[in-house]
Amino acid sequence: MSNVIDWSARFAEMFNFVGMTEEDRQLIKTSAPLVLARLGAFNDQIYDRLLEYPQARQFFVTADDRPDGPRIEANKQTMISWMRATMAAPLNDGFIRYLAAISQMHHNTPLHRPGLPSVPPRFIMGVLSFYQTGLAELFEEKMSDMALAWRTSKAWNKWLMLQVEPLLASYMRDEKDE
Repeated sequence: MSNVIDWSARFAEMFNFVGMTEEDRQLIKTSAPLVLARLGAFNDQIYDRLLEYPQARQFFVTADDRPDGPRIEANKQTMISWMRATMAAPLNDGFIRYLAAISQMHHNTPLHRPGLPSVPPRFIMGVLSFYQTGLAELFEEKMSDMALAWRTSKAWNKWLMLQVEPLLASYMRDEKDE
C-alpha cells in the first residue's frame, strides 16, 4: 500500500460529500464579475487585518517591523490570481496541484526573510472565512434576487471549503488514502 495521497480522488470525493453541483459551479462563474469588482477592497481589508496579529504580521513587515508595501502588494496580486483561478471553478488535476503548491509556499521558509516559521494554518483558514463572509455580504448587497444571492453564497462556501485540505496539504503528515 502506498502512503501517497491521491489528491484528485480526495477532491472528487469531497466534491460529492459537500453536495457541490454543476449549478453551484455555474453560480460561482456567473458571480465572478461582482467578485472581481470587490476583490481589491477584500484584499486591503484582509491584509490590514493580518497586520494586527503578530504571528501573521511578521510575514508582511520589514526587519524593523514596518509594513512592507511591495511585499504586501505582491501578496495581494497572488491572492487575486488564486481568486481568479477559484472563480473559474475548475475540476482538473492542475487546479488541485495549484492549491497544493500554495500550501507548500505557506509551509516553507519564506525566501524574503529566512528564519521565519511556516505561516500558521489558522490564518489560512481565517482568510477563507473572511472571503466567505465578504462574499455573502456582497451578494446580499448587489443581487436583487435574494434566493439567488443565497444559492450563490452557499455555492461559494462549498467551493472554498473544498479547497481547505489541499491548501493545508503541506501541513499534514503523510497518511494513507483510505
